[in-house]
Amino acid sequence: MLAPENSIEGLHRAHALGCQGAEFDAMLAACGTPVLMHDETLGRTTVAEGRVDASPWAVLAGTALRDRNGGVSTERVPSLAMALHTCLDLGMAANIEIKPAAGADQATGEAVAALAARLWPSDAPWPLLLSSFSPRALAAAAATAPALPRALLLETVAPDSLDQAGRLGCVALVVERSRLTVSLIGAAHAAGLGLAVYTENNADRGQDALALGLDALITDWPERFLPPT
Repeated sequence: MLAPENSIEGLHRAHALGCQGAEFDAMLAACGTPVLMHDETLGRTTVAEGRVDASPWAVLAGTALRDRNGGVSTERVPSLAMALHTCLDLGMAANIEIKPAAGADQATGEAVAALAARLWPSDAPWPLLLSSFSPRALAAAAATAPALPRALLLETVAPDSLDQAGRLGCVALVVERSRLTVSLIGAAHAAGLGLAVYTENNADRGQDALALGLDALITDWPERFLPPT
């Protein structure tokens, strides 16, 4: 983790390492602006306190992010629009995790999808994916921007998970890395779904999974996947 979580610096560093795409979290500020943030509260990753959905973008835009050691960085909380413009400028794919605060699943799915559809060119050579743990957020995103591909995030895999992804019109599943099996790879592909895992920080294990047919993985440490020099 070479940059603050959910930061513009992180996108630039990932690109410099050769990453073809980046995953980041989108949550709504108090004013409805989608911003990059994982937690519903600000204390872990920024110098501020309080709830993200109680903080307007005008305030968050000037709020410093913390680095991985808890120190204050020069990075500020970015908007989703800033992250998408950066990915387009760098030539990187974008995986936006729709991360609704409690009770805001539909509103977050709608706002994120609408912004992504407006900013990401339909003919862009780099793909954009909307993903979420929230079926309601994914359904709202589908209703708002049906052309944007979507993925269902799962912490656990149930017998009907593939069917659920199909009902939501998803193109892929993204599962917690310990849930990955060879049979799941085969079943997902047989159902016409891509399969990715989060968060794989062990390069040897990740490379083995890719060799078995895993389509993609999300990592905090892309530099560990570089070939030895």
